Amino acid sequence: MYRVTLPLLRSAGPIAAPIPLTEDQARTKLSKGEFLLHGAALVFDHSAARELMLGLARNLEEVGLVAMSPIRSALEGDRLIPEELLGHVADGDYPSLAARAEEQALDPALLWTLAQSALKPTLRVWCGELAPLVHTAGEWEKACCFICGAPASLGELQGNEQAKHLRCGQCGADWLIRRLQCIYCGNEDTSLLGILYPEGRRENVRVEVCDKCHGYLKVVARFAPCSPEELAVEDLSTLYLDCLAQGRGYRRPQR
Repeated sequence: MYRVTLPLLRSAGPIAAPIPLTEDQARTKLSKGEFLLHGAALVFDHSAARELMLGLARNLEEVGLVAMSPIRSALEGDRLIPEELLGHVADGDYPSLAARAEEQALDPALLWTLAQSALKPTLRVWCGELAPLVHTAGEWEKACCFICGAPASLGELQGNEQAKHLRCGQCGADWLIRRLQCIYCGNEDTSLLGILYPEGRRENVRVEVCDKCHGYLKVVARFAPCSPEELAVEDLSTLYLDCLAQGRGYRRPQR
């Protein structure tokens, strides 16, 4: 799936207008605990959104994902409104998108995944425009992204100092966070914080766990941060860490 979708997503331009947010407005939102796209008026280009979603659907159908055929047909017949679907994804509103899918007898989870993928190039553009407006150190210590609100995909220990950063797999955002705390519940009691290592691999990958809320975070040590395009692949390639944590009763909270 990544082989046929990543090239299309890398070459895709933005399918929505820029977000008109000033530095003062951005800082005010963060101080209220709101991610920057929260409540923003998102204006999508219908033709560009439709073309990108159709391109993704056709590519996936061609490599054998037959369940994509009804979705592709619905897009071609204009029985789905791409900008409406993308808006639901931006808001994290799965129930509304699922209701629309069920009206058309389509697979809700597959339609959500398609729309989520189609939104990524635009989210990354918005991230590039909005991130310079704020300095997040000390201002944003949440487990969800300060740009788009999606849950952090993984943590990175970056540079020689091994500073702990969270990364968003949706928009590619990168934000600094304190090392010794649970990103979900804020627990700083070291007796309730732990680290799981996969057997035979203690060099650069691990899972940080919290015995207070039973959350976990995959963490990768690397000198340079992973590129936004590679984050989804990194998340997928470390599924064995998810298995390790979930097998011991930990979970990764979702948005």
